[in-house]
Amino acid sequence: MQCTTIGVDLAKSVFQVSIANQAGRIVDRRRLSRSQFDRFLANQQAAELVMETCATAHFWARKARDYGHQPRLLHAPYVRPYVRRNKTDAADADALVRAGKDPDPKPVPVKTEDQQALQGLHRIRRQWLGTRTQRINLARGLLAEFGVSIAVGTRQITARLRAHADQIPDVLRQALLPVLTEIRELEDKLATLDQQLKQLARELPQVQRLMSIPGIGVITATAMVASVPDIHSFKRARQFSAWLGITPREYSSGNSRRLGRITRKGDSYLRMLLIHGARAALLGARRRQANGTTMTQLQHWALQLQSRSHHNVAAVALANKMARIHQPTTNRCTVNEESTEPRTRHKADNMNEPELDSTIGQSGADFTLARDHDISQQTPYRRMQSGIFTMVKTVVNRDGGAKMIR
Repeated sequence: MQCTTIGVDLAKSVFQVSIANQAGRIVDRRRLSRSQFDRFLANQQAAELVMETCATAHFWARKARDYGHQPRLLHAPYVRPYVRRNKTDAADADALVRAGKDPDPKPVPVKTEDQQALQGLHRIRRQWLGTRTQRINLARGLLAEFGVSIAVGTRQITARLRAHADQIPDVLRQALLPVLTEIRELEDKLATLDQQLKQLARELPQVQRLMSIPGIGVITATAMVASVPDIHSFKRARQFSAWLGITPREYSSGNSRRLGRITRKGDSYLRMLLIHGARAALLGARRRQANGTTMTQLQHWALQLQSRSHHNVAAVALANKMARIHQPTTNRCTVNEESTEPRTRHKADNMNEPELDSTIGQSGADFTLARDHDISQQTPYRRMQSGIFTMVKTVVNRDGGAKMIR
């Protein structure tokens, strides 16, 4: 049987499979167990495997790729419109086949085991932070019932809570002390995990490049590398910021255009880290302004925006800028830091820049982004500062020489 597309509805132990031929017609449906599905992938001829981005999706995508298949992961909201009538496993698998024929939904890049492991560290860290916050709030509330008020902040919180533990009845103190011990253990675990992330950051060059952007540290950089398997899947930096949900929500029709609050789509954890990093960058810019230290154009822009709007608005806008800087630092169209030759940048990489003349390519001229001859020695952030790029036209002469016209 000649098949080209296989829709798979994933689960823990039961897998629903719909097999379609070249015409897109479903010719077979199967309900397989976990072991049977593994043997099915091994024995089936190479085909396109369409799955939703759910639990274990990246694992099965890697396994299908090892067997010679071409996995394609789609977001669940993009598959839902293709479900007809009632929701069943067979209907979901059929919908995946129909969604796989649609060229518009962009597939999710398959993550490697290292990327999933790094993302798992951040999931554990987030759970520990939430648990620690719950325990601290519990201890604060219990002590407040007996007239003990603890100052705001988590610095030395265990010592401050333990210092006032003798002011509550003995019956409650016996149950509260283990809670304080749990808070201390969670802080030790978080410190150990942060050290592990710092060690990984020193070993990953893409993390080092991201840390050159103001407001992005070890936690945010490692989270971005783990959450975004392939930054090249975004054609423009604005697409990456829209994917994070830090662009305005639009409700427009005809000549009326309405822009509202940010969409808050995408990874909420990554968006939170970027906004917190933007707050830290704003604080650093204000300190530089107070001390009379030289500031970058990005810092000037952020402070000017903060002066004429709310602080939170400026923080989110700066987070948007940081996300847009992240995309070109690792994009294929930026200058290769390991080479002294600048790469050609396409005109579609930034819609804010004017279109290049279509006849330029026919005349043998090459447009590159450069500031001076040693641009490859600059950090990615320095190359991405507003106004730092200069369009340079390299014209090849008949005698083989070249000259740059700014």
